[in-house]
Amino acid sequence: MTSNYRRPATTAVAETVVKNSRFIAVVDVMKQPEDLQRLSDRAMQQWPKASHYCTASILGSPQQGTFSCNDDGEPSGTAGRPMLTVLQNAPLGDVAAVVVRYFGGVKLGTGGLQRAYGQAVAAALEKLPTELVVYRESFELDYPYHLQGAIEPLWQQFDVRVSDSQFTEQVHQRIELIPDELAPLQERLDAVSQGQLKLRKC
Repeated sequence: MTSNYRRPATTAVAETVVKNSRFIAVVDVMKQPEDLQRLSDRAMQQWPKASHYCTASILGSPQQGTFSCNDDGEPSGTAGRPMLTVLQNAPLGDVAAVVVRYFGGVKLGTGGLQRAYGQAVAAALEKLPTELVVYRESFELDYPYHLQGAIEPLWQQFDVRVSDSQFTEQVHQRIELIPDELAPLQERLDAVSQGQLKLRKC
């Protein structure tokens, strides 16, 4: 089951040096797939002419999100994968990471690269402020206009977010609800409507 998780609240940057190679890690929030490319483009502009710009990302929750990683020319599995592992172990969701490497003239080997890229992201995470993402489920409800005054206060009481409202013959609303609040909210809706109103899962 999907649960609450933490995501970046802002950007964090950290630099580490391993055998003269500079590793600059940038971590930021990712709310849509394009955000990873934007973060990579920003890194290329801020730190131009680097040897590699490796990436890792989780879009959604750490358990059930969409994962990606890219080695950008480093040996397969030595950059993006260890970066992603650090993000998963944090655990963070909605997160993108780019590590910029300036080669220092000394080859690090497979294990050395994996440690260096993982440590670079870990250093950025130490500086990263995070925020809680509360998991919600979507429901729909139709109700007559004369019940609007009784129902709308329930939205505030049960921390309901209304994502869509349509006013035709009845009020049609799509709401986002914390799963634990479903049963008590439905009880209150039953009380104000004599059992006529039922939330429908989207």
